[in-house]
Amino acid sequence: MRGFWQVRHPAGHSMNGTGDSLDQERTPEDRQKHQSLIEELVSWLEEQGYRIDGAEGMEGYAAPLELSNDGYGDQEDKAPDISAFDVAQQQMIIGEAKTGAEDFESDHALTQYNVFLDQVHRLSLRRAMLFVIVPSGKVAEFNTLITHYLHPDLWGNIVVVQSRRWES
Repeated sequence: MRGFWQVRHPAGHSMNGTGDSLDQERTPEDRQKHQSLIEELVSWLEEQGYRIDGAEGMEGYAAPLELSNDGYGDQEDKAPDISAFDVAQQQMIIGEAKTGAEDFESDHALTQYNVFLDQVHRLSLRRAMLFVIVPSGKVAEFNTLITHYLHPDLWGNIVVVQSRRWES
């Protein structure tokens, strides 16, 4: 079973590890890094056998749809960077890229985590899995923040993917 403490590298190695409003606030360099992380996560999710249904800013993919916010944070619906599906498990897969440049614990990000983890497949009743790709040098920081802000019952539905392209 995929668990929060399992950090998966896009090349398939594992190790234990400890288009939104934000985009307008990003520097050009951070926007480029964010898009690169989205592309890296799409490739990794495809390698894992997930069907990609949408990917922000990627040619050949529709933009992901906004997901309903049932009372979290700013009360606004949120669109993930990537929407995918695990056909075998009948489970929604949500992908999010975080650069570590003030985007781990902003109000927007905290609302995203809760909204994304609140999604349940209407037939299988399985809670969505959230895959978050972060630069390799930011994994420990992200893990610390996420365990502070999210209920432990949700940790098993988060997989942190360590970028192989970005260190910090």
